[in-house]
Amino acid sequence: MRVSLRIAAALAIGSVSMFVLLVARAADSDYSYLIGRGKADITGPAVGVQLWGFVRPDQIAEGIHFRLFSRAFVIAERNGEKRIAFASVDLGSVTHAIHQEVVERLQKKYGNAYTEDNVILSATHTHSGPSGYWHYGTEGPIGMPFYQAHFEAIVQGIVDSIAQAHEDLQPGDIHLAEGTVEGAGANRSTTAYLNNPESERARYAADTDTQMTLLKLVDVSGSIGMINWFASHPTAMNFFNRLISGDHKGHASARFEAEAGNGLVAAFAQSNAGDITPNLNLNNTGPGENDVETTRIIAERQLDVSKKLFEAASEKVQGAILVLHAYVNMAYHPVSGEFTGAGDQRTCPSAFGYAFAAGSTEDGGGNPLFKEGMKIRSAMIDGVVEKQFHLPPPSDECRECQGEKVILFAPGDMNPPAQSQIVPITLARVGQLTIVSVPAEFTTMAGRRLRESVAKILGDSSKHVVLAGYANEYAGYVTTREEYATQQYEGGHTLFGPWTLAAYQQEFSRLARAMVAGEPVDPGPAPIDMRGKVKGNALEAPADSLPASAKFGDQANAPKRSYKRGDTVEMAFWSGDPRNDFRTGNTFLRIERKEGDKWITVAADNDWSTKCRWVRSADKPTELQFAVTWAIPADTSPGAYRIVHEGNGKLSDGRAERFTGTSSEFQIK
Repeated sequence: MRVSLRIAAALAIGSVSMFVLLVARAADSDYSYLIGRGKADITGPAVGVQLWGFVRPDQIAEGIHFRLFSRAFVIAERNGEKRIAFASVDLGSVTHAIHQEVVERLQKKYGNAYTEDNVILSATHTHSGPSGYWHYGTEGPIGMPFYQAHFEAIVQGIVDSIAQAHEDLQPGDIHLAEGTVEGAGANRSTTAYLNNPESERARYAADTDTQMTLLKLVDVSGSIGMINWFASHPTAMNFFNRLISGDHKGHASARFEAEAGNGLVAAFAQSNAGDITPNLNLNNTGPGENDVETTRIIAERQLDVSKKLFEAASEKVQGAILVLHAYVNMAYHPVSGEFTGAGDQRTCPSAFGYAFAAGSTEDGGGNPLFKEGMKIRSAMIDGVVEKQFHLPPPSDECRECQGEKVILFAPGDMNPPAQSQIVPITLARVGQLTIVSVPAEFTTMAGRRLRESVAKILGDSSKHVVLAGYANEYAGYVTTREEYATQQYEGGHTLFGPWTLAAYQQEFSRLARAMVAGEPVDPGPAPIDMRGKVKGNALEAPADSLPASAKFGDQANAPKRSYKRGDTVEMAFWSGDPRNDFRTGNTFLRIERKEGDKWITVAADNDWSTKCRWVRSADKPTELQFAVTWAIPADTSPGAYRIVHEGNGKLSDGRAERFTGTSSEFQIK
């Protein structure tokens, strides 16, 4: 059994003797670092909330395919002083408010061991998680309500995962490997990609980044963690899905963890996936027969490579941990000709283009009024936007600054801005690995250029440079200047104008030079703290009702008496609205097998084989059924089984009633 070494906790409470003992143990070993891992549930409201990714008002959550998690790792130098915390989080995006709140709660536990500098929260960018946790934009054209309860579930789950990793710290080693993943993504914006210089494109074998970089974390007990970075949009669960899902990244993580055992935590983290789709047919489909099959296939292609790299990982990561972090105001930020190749330029206040409203047609279209590549203003469209959303037109200066982009609306040009103009950037080194942490969706070529800018300055001291996307904030897309000129969806969503990438290259180069010189950096302007400034919406569900003589948890439809492996069990319970209780860190569903006089859980609502959906009656909308499907795996043991549903019903007088429902037994032969 592993012994938990609580280094930063010991420091925080002044237990000097404990700290000295731990450092001595680390120093006496051959291990290079202190390492720890953690995992916690962040699943929010399962019904009644718009899903995050496609900005589709009718894509309202109806249930759960599998749960969402934060997977965290803490890596510290052997003396316990310098460290980073990296969490890969099953969210569409992370916000600055989430990052702030997580850091503040960690500091209450561990003092200054964790700061905004050394905590990196990177979203996997699943499009199938519930929305409603953003503070900015709640009243805008693409805004969604803010739910404090959902924000709380996310924050506490992330904090719990990092705290687990902190408490888990042990002397250990990190091994690195790199490999190629084929068939896990296609470039959905080739028109833009082909506008990059031919000489530059000729340097690469593909129009997507196919490289996976993987870290294997090992301590005295064996392998405890795995992190890899690979770029592919989590839109396999597509435009029509209405079930909460971690998409291919979440499924690959769960599969790796289940096969590895030992409490190993596996993060399939996101990189520069801006123009990469898993829908290989480029029409919101494929390679599977449906979105669930596509999710499984894309997950397995990453999983297969990750397992091989994990076994083969032999390059030992060694060296100091260095972290530099800064904030940059991207509204009219000056950019040197060194990075533009076109003289001194500047970024712009954030603005969304017509092409943004067109959506990425390869992953599910946007508004049919718009098309990718639109570069001509429409007085009719501008009038509708101004009248319907009461938004002021952008200034002439902003229009000129945004170049080829025809502006749909410009939140950054408002007074005050309706969107944060300040973005976080972090450069973190662990030995010969450097993590470039960006708050946006970089396209393939934009990511390549940024990594090259950093690698050129760091030189041989950093053999491996990875880009961790969607980190600590969300600031739209980043394309190359040439891609921006075509105004495809990604260019229309490159918020800060044609020189956005050049600005990131300039600012990360500033961090890289300071890192080489061992100097601090100007932290830049602090973003506005939006917590408490936005009126939250209550996630109140209507009172639940039941048919005469029924109770919460009673069977509405019973399972059959027997099934074969490979069959699908379908049944339903009378239920309450899951907004009454998210059951984050718990479960609404358990599949149990009888062993002697005990019932053993074999699956739950975080398993691939299960789906649960809350269904309302058309004529009695306050009556809810919890509909369960369980695709019986081929390796399921024969025997007696049952299905258990737990939840919380709300009575007409407002009282909550916890309940447990149990199905009739059935046999699997």
